[in-house]
Amino acid sequence: MLFYYPNRPTLVPPDPKNPLNPKSDYIDSLESGGIYDGAEFKWNGDNTEIHTDDLSFSNRQGERLHYTPHPDMITELKKFPKKSILNGELMHRHTKATKDLLILHCVMAWDGQLLLGKTWGYSRQILEALAWLPRTVGTQLSYSSHVLLAQVHRSGYWKLFNQARACDDSIEGIVLKNSKGKLVFSTNKIPDVNWMLKIRKPSKKYSF
Repeated sequence: MLFYYPNRPTLVPPDPKNPLNPKSDYIDSLESGGIYDGAEFKWNGDNTEIHTDDLSFSNRQGERLHYTPHPDMITELKKFPKKSILNGELMHRHTKATKDLLILHCVMAWDGQLLLGKTWGYSRQILEALAWLPRTVGTQLSYSSHVLLAQVHRSGYWKLFNQARACDDSIEGIVLKNSKGKLVFSTNKIPDVNWMLKIRKPSKKYSF
């Protein structure tokens, strides 16, 4: 099995005058600038790469996770085509109340084809075409399914950030995305991609 390092967002530095709080007009400028045309919650999970052939789970460093999927999660993952690579957040280890929940962000390979030269928007469309795959709803983390597609918000980024800030430890912040940003495939660690910007909510445990 070949491991491809998942694309990691660039971390937005905090406001120097208020280190744990980004300024609202700055987030508004990112939304109105036209580059970042979508935003998701940044869930507090393990960024995970899943190969659909053997249903293996690897972390961002390419190490196999010591995780046994829930039987229902296995059933749901088997709905995806073989020879595909999924990327998402596994909500299991960092949250007390939420276990065995996989929130997908994109696919890096689909039905035997690496998405070389393809964009995040293209990858997103593949997942959106799956009528059986439910979306996350707001900050909710209780679902009948174990595999979900992350909801993308097309406007209201500052409001979304405030929702993240008011949430418990299940959400770290928000990630802004450019649907035209190209997926990067590498078997070595890659620099943070600039078509994704992560904005963390205030927390004493984060070091900027």
